[in-house]
Amino acid sequence: MGKKSRKATRQKESSAPHVAAAAPGDTASESRPPSTECWICLDGDPDDEGKSIVRDCSCRGDDAGFAHLSCLVSYADSKSRDLVDAGEGDISESWRVCPHCRQNYQRQVALDMAKSLLSFIDKNYPGPGSGLRKLEGFVMIIKAIFVIDYRIHPELIEEGKRAASQMISAIQ
Repeated sequence: MGKKSRKATRQKESSAPHVAAAAPGDTASESRPPSTECWICLDGDPDDEGKSIVRDCSCRGDDAGFAHLSCLVSYADSKSRDLVDAGEGDISESWRVCPHCRQNYQRQVALDMAKSLLSFIDKNYPGPGSGLRKLEGFVMIIKAIFVIDYRIHPELIEEGKRAASQMISAIQ
């Protein structure tokens, strides 16, 4: 699927949750080979938002596991919808785990995927029952902030406090 196909697909899939902007600790794309392509859309250029492909899991090799964050969000959105439609499974897994190496996403990718999971839940499960569904997303945010190291990036402390407060509200 080339660039034109990816753009057409993205326009068609405008229902995908908003992808958060990059924050401190974004080291996932620093050492990628120049010919690397996104495993989802098969494009190595920046996405429609101008963001490069990233990899922050345990995939290894010159081309394994690299993807645009927006493509990862669309993929996780689709997998979650499939699980909900089938009435089974943990919808948070596709937002948390790389489908190739089966390891959790790390650092900024983990933080952005957690925020996107919360957006997905807000959009698809509004109302009082959504609080318990959001718990995994809040936990994912807090874990990512610890891995990124909030001591080096103190601006993440407030984000962690917000997530913890929302997590407490969700279980009340």
